[in-house]
Amino acid sequence: MDKITNWSRATGAGQTRSSKYVVVVMVDQEDCPYCRQVEEEFFSAILASGQYQDSVSIGKISIDAGETIIDQDGKEISTREFLAAFETNWTPTVLFLDHQKREIADRLTGLLTPDYYVYYLERSINTAIQNLQTQS
Repeated sequence: MDKITNWSRATGAGQTRSSKYVVVVMVDQEDCPYCRQVEEEFFSAILASGQYQDSVSIGKISIDAGETIIDQDGKEISTREFLAAFETNWTPTVLFLDHQKREIADRLTGLLTPDYYVYYLERSINTAIQNLQTQS
């Protein structure tokens, strides 16, 4: 899973379909073993399946000190500042956003029951896709 370093690129801004993409963001921290587990066990399977490639952009944003991102206005800011509106300090937290950074499905916080995590993840992605289609 790639780091999101530029919000406009992650959302496909400038493309005719940018408002049709769900942006799935895993809020990450370098020393978070649960983040690695979510990324390696659950997101890798979803990415490998290709099931959501036409409707979802998936990436991670680290809340580690010194990390930056180019925001929707083209300004480089800290990732903590970028994520401040979501009031999350837990990692991993998975956000389901539209191109305007609005949450369009319930977030996943922490590593819920690992046996059911992929179910919750896919359910939230599908809910976000449906909610985005309803917005249009």
